[in-house]
Amino acid sequence: MIEEAIVQQETSAPAPAAVTVTGTPWFSMIWVGALLLAAYAATLVNLVGSWFDGYANMEHGILVPPAVGYMVWLNRSHLQSIPSSPNRWGIVLVAWGLLQSILGMASQWIWVSRTAFLIALVGCIGSLYGTRMLRALAYPLCTLLLMVAPPTFIYERITLQLQLLASRLGEICLEALGYSVLREGNILEMVGERLAVAEACSGIKSLMALIFLAVVYGYFFVPQKSIRAILLISVIPIAIVCNAGRIIATGVVGQFNPELAHGMLHAAFGYVSLATGAMLCIGLHKLIVKLRA
Repeated sequence: MIEEAIVQQETSAPAPAAVTVTGTPWFSMIWVGALLLAAYAATLVNLVGSWFDGYANMEHGILVPPAVGYMVWLNRSHLQSIPSSPNRWGIVLVAWGLLQSILGMASQWIWVSRTAFLIALVGCIGSLYGTRMLRALAYPLCTLLLMVAPPTFIYERITLQLQLLASRLGEICLEALGYSVLREGNILEMVGERLAVAEACSGIKSLMALIFLAVVYGYFFVPQKSIRAILLISVIPIAIVCNAGRIIATGVVGQFNPELAHGMLHAAFGYVSLATGAMLCIGLHKLIVKLRA
């Protein structure tokens, strides 16, 4: 009788709940991440170096990885709830990234090599977690593109156009203020002073930094996709206007003291221009929200 009671108890006991695995084991993540970093170590060292050489105007690049990491961290509860569904297409992207990296190094096209790392990163995430995880991480992953300088031929063309546009705006505004200005290309001739709107003064640095600001600000403070798009598009005219203001201020100051126009004050005008652009972007967002309320 006792044995029968024990058997009945065992058969009537509820079965243990099934465990759903919603993530990939930590050792797999660490192993794949270490392999990815090792494979692209030279590319990543070169990429980080571009943030400090001053030529590519990518100083904001150092802020991109921490910002993306914080985006992922804030969304960690949702990401942890996504079931792991490894996708074979991720392996294809990893192979694509590897082939692109080899071609980039062979052709010495740096942009191709650097973006190959991002393609391989997307492939690793897809192969470990699946497409649902990639969709959830789409915004942070796209933000990583902002740490890579545009291709040289695009960068140079944009820079040249910004130089010429800034020169024209500077000429118009300085003449409107009563100063005599003669413009030849990107050179502004004033009384006792010559302003050359060089590549560093084209506004490309402010434009790149403001694009990064708009993207990060939009993620944290702007839930509406339409307003995010408006802010991102508005960055272009804002950067142009702010850089023109920098040229005007330099020209006006140079009429009183030419040495100040080419010293530390000139560099300070650049930071003021960037800060002004950031405030205009935030102010535009507040204005749109107020108008739509």
